[in-house]
Amino acid sequence: MKDLLAAKETALSWLKPVSREILNGFQKELTVQQKADQSPVTIADQKAEEMLRKSIHRYFPDHGIIGEEFGEEEADREWVWTVDPIDGTRSFIQGLPLFATLLSLLHKGEPVMGIICLPAMEETVWAVKGKGTHSGNRRLHVSSHTKLQDSVLATADLYCFREKKFLRFWNQLHSRAKLVRTYPDAFGHLMAIRGSVDAMIDPWAYIWDFAPCKILVQEAGGAFINFRGNKNSLCEGSALVGNAQLVKALQKSIQSARPQKG
Repeated sequence: MKDLLAAKETALSWLKPVSREILNGFQKELTVQQKADQSPVTIADQKAEEMLRKSIHRYFPDHGIIGEEFGEEEADREWVWTVDPIDGTRSFIQGLPLFATLLSLLHKGEPVMGIICLPAMEETVWAVKGKGTHSGNRRLHVSSHTKLQDSVLATADLYCFREKKFLRFWNQLHSRAKLVRTYPDAFGHLMAIRGSVDAMIDPWAYIWDFAPCKILVQEAGGAFINFRGNKNSLCEGSALVGNAQLVKALQKSIQSARPQKG
């Protein structure tokens, strides 16, 4: 693909009708179903992903797709879109405005463009490789705080740490950091990307959650790393996002609070 900025503009144009569709169901009575992994899904999730897939097929017919609600299409292609129509469905169901629509474009498995759109908060943040991370006319940067004891951290929900056997690490964070707040899903990642918090700690998510966040934080001067290992994979299922020096220190802390057995 020759022009990633043009692709970004095309993707941004898709989000306007998608956001309208999602907001039609926001703070209204919803029919909620449970998926196989026990996470909730609504008709709004499904309709939004259908709209995004239709747009990708129309504008980029030779690209693959990996979506949360409807799976993979040609995911082994050189260029692949990841789609999460409503990241934070629980927030959406509760009438909280912290949900987002997530898009990214992968080239040979790595994100080169990413978008976080917060429909209820009327904010869209984007990044393109080599072009920085932007919200409107503002260029975003991660925080400059590097010491854990001075840091303000965002985390996923407690049940995620419990399910993935990282409760010891959770407790360590609360005892060592200046302040720890639960800002789940893409909202928490965005707060780290823009430097409102120093890092986001997420022990449980998927490629469609992490792909936009990885390119966004990298272009904001920060780092995306996994809880363990050095590959910084989108598929490992965990992520530390924010100031590079701080997230590396957090990764070391995980080694001293190894997951509990059983």
